[in-house]
Amino acid sequence: MIVWTRWGILAFVAFGLSVGLGFTLKAIIAPDAETNAGIVSTCLGIGFLLGAAALWSFSTYALPRLDKPQPQYVHQPLPQPLVDPSGRTVTHRLVPVVNQETGQQVFSRPSSTLFFIPLRFWPYAVAAVGVINLVLGFIRD
Repeated sequence: MIVWTRWGILAFVAFGLSVGLGFTLKAIIAPDAETNAGIVSTCLGIGFLLGAAALWSFSTYALPRLDKPQPQYVHQPLPQPLVDPSGRTVTHRLVPVVNQETGQQVFSRPSSTLFFIPLRFWPYAVAAVGVINLVLGFIRD
């Protein structure tokens, strides 16, 4: 079972994208190469490095905006129900959660993970697989 939160599934997608890029690159460069040839590992390594670059750019530029801290609120019951201008009866109101010790409003920061590892670390894992494939490709040639 794949366990992810929020945008963490994109790490899994990056692996698939990397394999697809690698085989597409292999089909363009050496369409007649055998499947166990070194060029296949080299192309897969390049594909994984490109996938790692795409995942790194997402986690560096887009993810901080998507996972920004959000203020926390609770529903507080009203002493008496009120009728708002649209005619609905209101029995609760949103009140910000405040830390009793500091008096500051409480914020929560959502996190994007895959297998409980934050998304910002996954580009390095994808790049490591790419480097291993590149080394194997150069050794086979």
